[in-house]
Amino acid sequence: MFNYEKMLKKSIDNFRLSEQNSNFTVNKNNRLQKAYINLDVSLAQFAKDSKRFNLLSDSNMNIDIIDYKNIMIKDFTESMKLFFLVANLKNWNHLIIISEDEQKKIFKNNADNEFSNVYLVIKKMLINSLFNHSEKDFTYAWKIFNKFGIVDMNLNIRDVSKDFFNKN
Repeated sequence: MFNYEKMLKKSIDNFRLSEQNSNFTVNKNNRLQKAYINLDVSLAQFAKDSKRFNLLSDSNMNIDIIDYKNIMIKDFTESMKLFFLVANLKNWNHLIIISEDEQKKIFKNNADNEFSNVYLVIKKMLINSLFNHSEKDFTYAWKIFNKFGIVDMNLNIRDVSKDFFNKN
């Protein structure tokens, strides 16, 4: 299972260090909005790279399975880091920590066949969490995102964790 507490700490420490080392001044007034936008873009990249949201399917598409899996893991961990950042900026760190029992329940669910609905629900919940300051919607988006990556996209927790800590 994921060690969300350790991942959150590492992610936020790295963000703070990057922020300190940056040549750009960070506008504290819109940092949260920028974090949400970056999360939105990251989720869109994850969806795009998955090739499961194309309007027209290309049966001639030649996909290297190992490369594809590595891209999905990279995209998933990037989105994860941004979820951690948003939670931290909103003082919602407690919402990110999912117990091992809860993780088991989430990851035991069946995969969804309709990825479009899952993706749009995540985005809707994130928008609600921003504009309605809804912890419940943020928590829901976070849990659906995790289920989407591990169950629906069939990513391996160990591979995701390894990638997360090797690149952070």
